[in-house]
Amino acid sequence: MRHRKRRTRLSMMGARRDATLKNMVKSLFTHQKITTTLARAKQAKRVAEPLITLSKTDSVAARQKAFSVLTDRDLVSKLFKEISPLFKARSSGYTRIIPLGFRRGDGATMAILEFTDKTVVEKLPKKKKEKAKIETPKDETEAVKESAAEVPEKAQDEKNEIKKEEPRKHKPTPREEKMHEKAKSEEKKITDNKGFMKNIRGLFRKRGDR
Repeated sequence: MRHRKRRTRLSMMGARRDATLKNMVKSLFTHQKITTTLARAKQAKRVAEPLITLSKTDSVAARQKAFSVLTDRDLVSKLFKEISPLFKARSSGYTRIIPLGFRRGDGATMAILEFTDKTVVEKLPKKKKEKAKIETPKDETEAVKESAAEVPEKAQDEKNEIKKEEPRKHKPTPREEKMHEKAKSEEKKITDNKGFMKNIRGLFRKRGDR
């Protein structure tokens, strides 16, 4: 029989439900605040508050019991050294639930689970940007010397650019020379046979006239 034993399943199997609640409590101890559904926040509160009361008596047995839930040595030491001193004046009510509204999609009621007393984290001021260095004005004599030194350098750069722009002459290979000579000889043959082509045209015209 149940005998006033309250159990909320959260629509999960036992192992999965325990794992989710442990992870929620871990994140609550690290960040001091979590956002989740209202049903899960109520169940996480039932796990977190007994651990805070347990941390008020610093002993080996208490640390072992806390480690069986949190399974993290750094988090256990934080619970006993940093979190428990915050609630010395309190005997209960270490956390509070603030309702947020309904979640988009499934319409689940959302809530914030947070500590009632928190450690204040001071934000360090941002470093100011270094002021730009102002160059000192140079003397007229130094400016004239620099301009005179720049003139021959500019002339040399212009010469180098002109040399780069000039295309290099291509020397023909012996094979290309032979091909060129062959083309010239063929052109000469065509020019010599122009009269022969005229006579052939005349013959065709005479046949057409007949």
